[in-house]
Amino acid sequence: MLLTVSWLGGLTDRIGARLIMMVSLVLTIAGTLPFAFAGPNTNQVLLAAALLVRGAGLGGLFITIMASAYLGLSRDQVPDASITTRIFQTIGGAFGSAILATIIQHQLGSSISSPQILASIYNVAQWWAVGFTVIAIIPALFLPRHKNKPQEANCPV
Repeated sequence: MLLTVSWLGGLTDRIGARLIMMVSLVLTIAGTLPFAFAGPNTNQVLLAAALLVRGAGLGGLFITIMASAYLGLSRDQVPDASITTRIFQTIGGAFGSAILATIIQHQLGSSISSPQILASIYNVAQWWAVGFTVIAIIPALFLPRHKNKPQEANCPV
């Protein structure tokens, strides 16, 4: 995430949020898919690379959401937008984690007989994460396609 956040904010300001959000969603999906297929013998380097890709995608999502939240706001509305976006990120993260933990718990049942079964249980949760990310494409389509041009101070409304 650190690799993408620093330069994506400026890029979002220059080209708009929608394209960056779509690319970030694709990166997040691509970084999650290896975990949906992972098993006990999956190469750890592959999973580390997948985490790097997923982190880059999530960084793009978060910075784009933050940049979009402030579009068109007056200076006195910025603190409210900052608090609101932070609350939604916190609740969304907790809610998503709780859903995935519930899915895993439901799949676990009463016993685990092998590492392959345990891996398949976590695979199911990762497929749910991929599904939630795909669903996020729908609201992303409503983001501005291009950067909003600032209005001149002397322009009549």
